[in-house]
Amino acid sequence: MIRQAGEKKSVWTALRRRYEARRKLHRRVPWKGFTLSALNVVAIAFLVFDRPLGEAADVLSPPLVGIAGNVTDIGKLAIILGALSTLAALVYLLRRRLWKVRRRFRLIYLAQMTAYVTLSVVLASIFVHVLKVVIGRARPPLYAEEGIFSLQPFSGWMHQSFPSGHSAHVGALFMALVLLFPRFRLFFAGLALWLAATRVILAVHYPSDVVAGLASGAWFAFATSVLFARFGLVFTLNREGWPVPRLGRLV
Repeated sequence: MIRQAGEKKSVWTALRRRYEARRKLHRRVPWKGFTLSALNVVAIAFLVFDRPLGEAADVLSPPLVGIAGNVTDIGKLAIILGALSTLAALVYLLRRRLWKVRRRFRLIYLAQMTAYVTLSVVLASIFVHVLKVVIGRARPPLYAEEGIFSLQPFSGWMHQSFPSGHSAHVGALFMALVLLFPRFRLFFAGLALWLAATRVILAVHYPSDVVAGLASGAWFAFATSVLFARFGLVFTLNREGWPVPRLGRLV
């Protein structure tokens, strides 16, 4: 027990030292500018695209709807967490087999990356699911009866349209991957947009729901990366105070 308490204390001491060593590089996270930009994009989607989508929800191409239905579940929280759990288990199993310092360091880094992505997705999911229950926006199948302005908080799944939970998960996952592997940012951004669009194609969300979900997920991934960088975990802070991957050679 004494040994475990000492180990826990040493971990917190090390994290505190890491934080203090980087304090001079800390800068305020620009949440105001991000929020204002996101709100403007959501408002444009709401005013321009939501009504046409509500009117056309029943006439979309069946093959397109079928393809969207086959891939949209990638954005489910259970699917993402299942994949991350599998990766974490693999890291744990390999940890005991590695003896070279360099290999063990890379494995520890991979474990930290997994923890970062998991935390980003979970935080975004909690935020969005609380928000959608409280707002209670009607989904596109109810467009004929209630239109795009209907708000009925705490009224069940059919009134949980805004923001999109799938899109928030996708936004957090792929924003995290963009930050971890910036060389492939265009590829990850494209995947995120296509996966989020499946929610519109399946007529379970309006475009503004999807935009709000993507923005929320991306924000949580970015904010979490800043937090990790301040402790020197996964990321480090560059001279401007922004997070960059610690192992630049891997990305």
